[in-house]
Formats: sequence, structure tokens, C-alpha cells
Amino acid sequence: MDEPRPIRRVVTGNDAQGRSCVLFDSAAPNVNPGAISRGTCMTDLWVYHGAPAVISGTRDDGNLPFHFEPPEAGGHLRVVQSSAKPAGYDPAKDPAFKPLGPVRLRPDGVWDRGGQNLFSSPIHKSATVDYGILLSGERTLLLDRGNVVMKAGDVVVQLGNWHGWTNLNSSSQMAFVMMGARFEHEPKV
Repeated sequence: MDEPRPIRRVVTGNDAQGRSCVLFDSAAPNVNPGAISRGTCMTDLWVYHGAPAVISGTRDDGNLPFHFEPPEAGGHLRVVQSSAKPAGYDPAKDPAFKPLGPVRLRPDGVWDRGGQNLFSSPIHKSATVDYGILLSGERTLLLDRGNVVMKAGDVVVQLGNWHGWTNLNSSSQMAFVMMGARFEHEPKV
């Protein structure tokens, strides 16, 4: 896995007199290398537990325990750093390799079909709306009916669908705003 790159996080708010100010300015503290899969680092920058979000006070809602999914009635901002496919990659030597298999519901509430390796996430879906912005590198979005190659500056909006991510050609850094949502009808697994 590539070394996690520190992400400068500047959080602003108001002081006791109501004047705007910087509350936090440092490397984001909630860094989670290998949280879901071995070639990926997830850094949570901010979490809100409900909408409308509380925007007063000086608490650090970017330094909370890691959960893959956002709060059901809230959301989070996360940056995902993913490694590229190594030269000479051999799946037999990859401890992160999990072939596609039957659908399972993980303890964190995410539906998962496997298909993960050192440079790819598992195929998964959840009850969320996800805004993904590719910051650097190239990343391929894997869908049931085709793949989408994304370049820096591209944006995806995901609506609770089956998907995965792979880094075939380069490492990448991608920001996600993930918000709790609900399916209108029970999802087909």
C-alpha cells in the first residue's frame, strides 16, 4: 500500500463573540489505513449525525470512531487513497484477494459480493447517496452493466447501486460525501 498522504483540514466556525475563525488547522486526525481493504486508506474529515447539522460549538466531528457507512440520518466527508495494481500482480500471492461470491450482508450494514484485491474494493451497495470527486490519478468504477474510467476532476453520484472501484493504471485520491438514505422498495440482492 502507498504511504497515507496527510490531508490538511481547515475547519472554520465562530468564536464566543460571533466572529468567524479557524477552529482546527492541521492534518486530519482520523486516518484509517486498511480500514476496509488492504490497499486503501480512508481519512474521515467530518461527520454529521442528522440534518440539519449542528454548526455551533468547538467539538471535532472529524475525529470520531471509524464507520464505513455514514450515520443513517447524517453523512460524512471522506478522502480515499487507493494503490495502483502492482507490476507482475499475482492474485495467488494477494492476502486481500476475495473472489466474487454470494451476496452477504456485512455487520456494518453493507451488501457485499466479494471481488476485492490489493487494488480493488469489493463489489458492494448500501442505503446511501454518495458524491464522489476524483482528486488525482485514475480510477475505474465497476458496475453490473459496464465500467466507467474516471480522471481527476470527474464526479459520480451513486444512488444505492452495486459498484466497486479498481485502480488498474495508477494510484488515486478521491473525496466522497456519503449521506444516509433509504430505498423506496426493498433492494434486490
